[in-house]
Amino acid sequence: MTTRRVFGAVLVFVAAGLAVAATFLSAYSVQVELQGRTLRYEASSWVTERDDFRGALMLAPLDYGEPAVGAALVMALSVVLAFRMPAARVGSLLGAGVLAGVAWTAIAGVQGTIDKLRELEAPVPFDVEQGDGVTVLVVAAGVGVVSAVLHQELPRRVVSEPIVTEGGAVIHQIEGDESETPPYGFPVIVEPQEPQEPQEPQEPKEQKSD
Repeated sequence: MTTRRVFGAVLVFVAAGLAVAATFLSAYSVQVELQGRTLRYEASSWVTERDDFRGALMLAPLDYGEPAVGAALVMALSVVLAFRMPAARVGSLLGAGVLAGVAWTAIAGVQGTIDKLRELEAPVPFDVEQGDGVTVLVVAAGVGVVSAVLHQELPRRVVSEPIVTEGGAVIHQIEGDESETPPYGFPVIVEPQEPQEPQEPQEPKEQKSD
């Protein structure tokens, strides 16, 4: 395993940890000043942590906890399994894609809450803030995508300029890491031929006359 792939694997674990932590942080909050009182609603992706409106606004937690944790588990398991099955590295890429979709859905949920409160046409304005949970989730998605790409580390092959031999044959050299893909086939062993000694010209035989 190369250094680049090890670094990618470590970042996958970091992204997975951030994704799980984001589900327990505040997802968003709604606050309003009414008659000298501050009413506030705050929720994570799992539960409502504070509701001074007593359900009047019908707000609810953003439901991204389960998919975020599921994506984090897929990413972490893919790194562990990749030590024995290299094909399992695809799981980190799949988990990162799901995590990016979850982050996008969470942002859309906050924007949907803002639009919902605007439709109420309340006499006092509502302040909607995106919580640390959504922000950390976006960071986790970004780190997850970068780390998943590093974790794949597809073999690179660079074809150099063709070399023309004296006999007219064209040889292409392929440079790359030979540890990634083993060579196919077996080399052909050609035994060197011994140089032949030049033969001396034979003198013509004299014909006998009768």
